Amino acid sequence: MINEENNVADPETRAEEAELILGKFEDVDALAHAYKALEAEFTRRSQRLKALEAAAPLDGNADEARAKTESGPDADALYRAVSQNEGVRARVVSEYLSSLRGVPLMAGSGAGVTAPSQKASSFREAAAFALGYLRNQH
Repeated sequence: MINEENNVADPETRAEEAELILGKFEDVDALAHAYKALEAEFTRRSQRLKALEAAAPLDGNADEARAKTESGPDADALYRAVSQNEGVRARVVSEYLSSLRGVPLMAGSGAGVTAPSQKASSFREAAAFALGYLRNQH
């Protein structure tokens, strides 16, 4: 309790207040040590974040950074080396085309590949073509 005349807390009250302040720490030194460790970890994480932000381009500069990496001297040398080696070029193209599963490829100059047209010779054959067409549209 607080002595109202002298406005001084008794030893029991001071011990309770110290427990509330220190929480799970045994004493003030342990609290200070934990605080310093926390501060050091925060500094390390802040430095790491700053380094990552510097290494990664921001959204506005992403196209510019991509253009630099794609058109740099290494990219030009790599392009010349690949274009001169037929085996490497064929491998790159075949891997690219195999990654395009489900995408219809265009033949030659970009004209679509079509199936030969079928013409019905009778009304019954035309009805069969029409039913087949309608069934395959689902």
